[in-house]
Amino acid sequence: MLLLPQLRLALDAGRPARALVPATTVCVTHGHLDHILGVPAWASQRQLQGMPPGRLVVPAPQGAAFAELLERFASLEGGAGYGVEILEAHDGFTLPLRPGFELAFFTTTHWVPTLGCCLWWTRQRLRPDLAGLPGGELARRRAAGEAITEELRAPLLAYLGDTDPRVFDRHPWLATVEVLITECTFLRPKDRQRAARFGHTHLDDLAARAGGFGNRHLVLTHLSRRHRLAAGSREIRRRLAAFSGRLHLLNSEWE
Repeated sequence: MLLLPQLRLALDAGRPARALVPATTVCVTHGHLDHILGVPAWASQRQLQGMPPGRLVVPAPQGAAFAELLERFASLEGGAGYGVEILEAHDGFTLPLRPGFELAFFTTTHWVPTLGCCLWWTRQRLRPDLAGLPGGELARRRAAGEAITEELRAPLLAYLGDTDPRVFDRHPWLATVEVLITECTFLRPKDRQRAARFGHTHLDDLAARAGGFGNRHLVLTHLSRRHRLAAGSREIRRRLAAFSGRLHLLNSEWE
């Protein structure tokens, strides 16, 4: 689960959490329980606390299944439905969040249908050829109908959910995103085939690409419980020494 409180946005909701409740939009990459268990609790708590119903974004065509899931939980609680708006996303789907920010969705490769998403920031800046002109001259040109600004669109953060490494070949622009959040499930050589079979990323896959990642931050998640956290973290940092940005590990020991 990744929370972006500035945008009231959650990317996946693997467990109930108090910090999840203020999110007005929850985007689910796929239907595995470690990514959706917090969704019913989020919907229920927003209703209990008198908040407006939230918005749930799920991969197409799973909207009906999630609607039924929430209906069953609301029934078990003995109350009315939660009123959650459910949107189905597909490859190329975009979701405006607030002025200047939108989520764009793209396919990833797992053993069930799944989507990644990228947070894009759009802003206006003064045209470089007009730099240094006095304010009065800029105002005159604007009043005359001249466009004195240009649009800049930048990928701030990409979240891949569960995926195998083919996503990097299919979407090479991921290497330019400011913050790249991806899984690194398996570390041992003997697990290469398991990673490929179940649509996961192996440390070898990232090590082979580390020198080409131009991201400022690389965030790794989803370490298999086959590995111990401390030893696994040391191995990841050692193998990804070629990455020039900052490496962050969001793994934790299983409770």
